[in-house]
Amino acid sequence: MENQDTFELYSFWCSSCCQRIIIAAHLKGITLKYNYVDLSARGHHDAKYKDDLNPSASVPTLVVHHPDGTKTIIRQSMTILEYFEERFPNQSPLLPPVSAWQDRIKVRDLVNIIAIDVQAPTNSRIAKRVRSVRDNVEDQVGFVRQAFTDGFQAYEALISASSKFSFGDEVSLADVVLVPAVDQALMYKMDLDFVPNLLRVYHSLKELEAFKAGDGKNQGDTPEQFRDASQ
Repeated sequence: MENQDTFELYSFWCSSCCQRIIIAAHLKGITLKYNYVDLSARGHHDAKYKDDLNPSASVPTLVVHHPDGTKTIIRQSMTILEYFEERFPNQSPLLPPVSAWQDRIKVRDLVNIIAIDVQAPTNSRIAKRVRSVRDNVEDQVGFVRQAFTDGFQAYEALISASSKFSFGDEVSLADVVLVPAVDQALMYKMDLDFVPNLLRVYHSLKELEAFKAGDGKNQGDTPEQFRDASQ
């Protein structure tokens, strides 16, 4: 690590946005100190968290503590990922080199399909609002599954059948955001056979240590009933 900054992550075990950060940190060798925010108990609305750290009342929040006693607070997962990449570009780069600008565009397109087209409408805050319109859980599940379906079909159309991962044979930022999204879709008991290349990439990534570390089943605050017994 290039200096003595320390990194404190406010996280919740089944947040796909938090899982992105954990995966990227492991890939880049960044040590995180964890503070767990229990969303199920509305910990994100606690005044100390919402007022002092993240007015959006969301996770993740990354606090970067500097040697001079000051700190930088980063409140959005994609901003955190961009910060990691810009700050530590030579530690497991997650974007192609700047000279390969067309390849960088392709990776970013994949990233944003997941971050914007998939995760934004399927996050629990939005899904609960959909359910509340008619007080019907089927509305929520149907809405979420359709968002996953549309986004994953677009992702599938842009990846190669011959590449090991989402873009080529090296892990990229697209992979970092893809895996937590697929995990969420599987929680909704979706059959993903309609996106065979995406599913192949997902299974390859799940074998890597960084992605195991970021799995919601393996977090420090994961409830016992959801833990991965094999770990």
